[in-house]
Amino acid sequence: MTRRRPPTDPTLRAARLTLLTASAITLGFQSIISSVVYPQLFDGTSHGIAERQADHARRIAPVALTLYSSTLGAAAWATYGSLTSGERSGRLATAVACASGIAGPLVTAGVLPLHAGIAQEQITRPRIAALMASDRLRTGLAAVGVVAAAQALSRQG
Repeated sequence: MTRRRPPTDPTLRAARLTLLTASAITLGFQSIISSVVYPQLFDGTSHGIAERQADHARRIAPVALTLYSSTLGAAAWATYGSLTSGERSGRLATAVACASGIAGPLVTAGVLPLHAGIAQEQITRPRIAALMASDRLRTGLAAVGVVAAAQALSRQG
């Protein structure tokens, strides 16, 4: 005798798929920043780093704002869907994915003063090390988000 799963809520499934997509895009973005952008920006001489940082901030801000607002929207939709659907499977994984999606922008907001300081020529090795560490943290959070969002989606029928 095979057990049939109850039908899944299509809106919750769409919300979780959106959360997975946003999490995956965030991971790709963070990976590029960690492995390409920050090394290019901070390795080598500190000559011209303030100008490079200011240029980086101007260019990356629209991309980051679009990405983070999309991720926050997906997290809000998935949270709402999980709470209202009555479906219990995948709730913990959804919560973890949502939490990591919210934590990334919060970490970013926390390091904005570091970016601004570097752009104003307040360049120190500890400041740069803190930025690099925060970026690795955001990349790790994004990876956790992808795994959790995929698990949440796979828990549905």
